[in-house]
Amino acid sequence: MRTSEVDWDDVRRRTLALRAKREAEQGGPRPPLPPPLTEAHIREAEEQFGLALPADYRRYLLHVSAGSEHNRIRELHRSDHGWRWRGDHDTLLARLGTPFPDHDTALAAEEEVWDRAPKEEDHADPAAFAAAHAAWSEEAEAAAEARVSGAVFLVAGGCSFSTLLVVSGPQRGTMWFDGRGTCDRLNPLLTDDDRPATFTEWYLDDLAHAERPDSPEKRAHTPISGRWFDDWRQYRS
Repeated sequence: MRTSEVDWDDVRRRTLALRAKREAEQGGPRPPLPPPLTEAHIREAEEQFGLALPADYRRYLLHVSAGSEHNRIRELHRSDHGWRWRGDHDTLLARLGTPFPDHDTALAAEEEVWDRAPKEEDHADPAAFAAAHAAWSEEAEAAAEARVSGAVFLVAGGCSFSTLLVVSGPQRGTMWFDGRGTCDRLNPLLTDDDRPATFTEWYLDDLAHAERPDSPEKRAHTPISGRWFDDWRQYRS
């Protein structure tokens, strides 16, 4: 589905209805859905980041919410230090305009750096080793940062997992899962035809699952949010 075909006002209605349903089921109030942002707000954030946000995520911000509590999309808000995503300590704001790299190439580059980690026995004295290790640490940190440049850590998944929205480079507008905590990889979240899902595809699929979690067709359909490994088709939600 093209972004221009989505009725984002209806998506907001559905999102609010889901929140009300969960509130009734749990017998207590839930955190309010953050209101949408204005065009002026988004342009101000984009000017700070030095890029235009992907069109469908932009429409979500304008018509649905600055961040959705039901699937833990972090709220884009203006703090005392400028625009940022609430609770996010991983997005490299200064590198959002740097293209998100080819994953295998970036992973290989980081592994090559780690293979060159200095060894204490190869240095004449502790001071020489400390200097070499400090220089290597900077290189290793840069290699790790290069892997997630051009992406926003949009959803916190817990246990060091996150879902990323790519905002720069050839994969711009697609959703990726950060599985480095278990397999050291970042993998795209996949559509039925094994394409990296767009924000719209990911959000609408997640919303549909949340609206009808027990329907037979949903139980037989692995949600896009769970399709970050190569053999995802053998699993069912």
